[in-house]
Amino acid sequence: MLLVASVCIAEENLVVISPHWEGVKIEIEKAFKKYYYNIKQKDIRIEWLDQGGTSDDLKYVESLFKKNPQTTGIDVFFGGGLDPYLRLKEKGYLASCKIPVKILKEIPKECNGIPNYDNKDYTWYGVVLASFGILCNKKALQFLGVSEPKKWSDLAKPEYYSWVGTSDPRHSGSMHMMFEIILQANGWEKGWEVILGILANTTSIPASASQAAKDTAIGQTAVSLSIDSYALAQIEVNGPENMSFVLPERETVINPDCVGILKGAPHFENATIFIEFLLTDECQKIWMYPKGSPGGPEKYSLNRLSIKPAIYKDCPIPVVNPYQKKLDLAFDFTLASKRWAIVNDLAGVFAIDCASYLRKAYKKVIDGRADRKIFFEIPVKESQQNYLIENWKDPVFRNTYLNKYLKFSIEKYKSCIKHK
Repeated sequence: MLLVASVCIAEENLVVISPHWEGVKIEIEKAFKKYYYNIKQKDIRIEWLDQGGTSDDLKYVESLFKKNPQTTGIDVFFGGGLDPYLRLKEKGYLASCKIPVKILKEIPKECNGIPNYDNKDYTWYGVVLASFGILCNKKALQFLGVSEPKKWSDLAKPEYYSWVGTSDPRHSGSMHMMFEIILQANGWEKGWEVILGILANTTSIPASASQAAKDTAIGQTAVSLSIDSYALAQIEVNGPENMSFVLPERETVINPDCVGILKGAPHFENATIFIEFLLTDECQKIWMYPKGSPGGPEKYSLNRLSIKPAIYKDCPIPVVNPYQKKLDLAFDFTLASKRWAIVNDLAGVFAIDCASYLRKAYKKVIDGRADRKIFFEIPVKESQQNYLIENWKDPVFRNTYLNKYLKFSIEKYKSCIKHK
């Protein structure tokens, strides 16, 4: 009797941590599996991880490196803008990965002065470009008798009270980016005044930025801070006659949404192939083309802007080409990266963790029954930033100051509420 041994080719693996929404994961995984099989003649399984948002994913990866400085067991950090990658690189948590020169030649080194990839150490690459602005529900604005906002500060105006949508920057990387943009566009003190006014005009502050966009689409809010992909998704569903997306004049940036291989990646070769795939024309069309179009995604429109200028030429729908748009805001990404945690934490203790007091106090200010100057006072001067940045990693120091700032905020809001 002849026994024939069957040959079983083991499935390859890739572990990716990503805040991208489910549609991205489904479309990208489906296309990557075909791409990978054509190269290796093997199947590959992607294990997707997500702790709830960019900030949560970043904290999770950092905590794993603290436990084991050599590896997290995760191959790729995917999505979340640019700031997380600058931070991960600074900490030495990203591995160098040089992709083929042919691909690099098709990607400009920068867009509006902001780098598209790490052209020194090749630790991160922009996959798509992201813009940040204001999603508007035209019918809700018409109902309120309010004009379409043009600047971030418009969302802090009294006429928008209880009609603004936002989310918690401690969980959402895109919302954090918009808070940072507001600070840099307006300066420290004025920037926080705008942020406090915006948060005071909310009725809820969900963890997810996509939820904020959905709330605007259904008319629960009239406007919301939004990254372009969430805004364009709602415009696609509800129609441009009902929804619009505004880029604040001279007050926003277009930056890359990136990918990078984590130090000690257990499947480094597969991770490298994954990054190369993300930058192919094939994948770039999936990012930008509408669902069902030739070369586009099958089930979900991803509504992202390609990192490669050539992809814009034959796009079947009209889209803004960021390489042809000039922006006047000089954005300091080094500063933004250094104060990532501080901006998030201060937004929490200045407003989000005491939101009920914040909203009641702002209503008193709007009605002229409380001191506006007291309401907008913050306990941190711009000159104190470096001191906080240097010591913020110390948990005792951080918690001491957070408790101090939260107490300050609650007391000032209560003083406003008590005014008759």
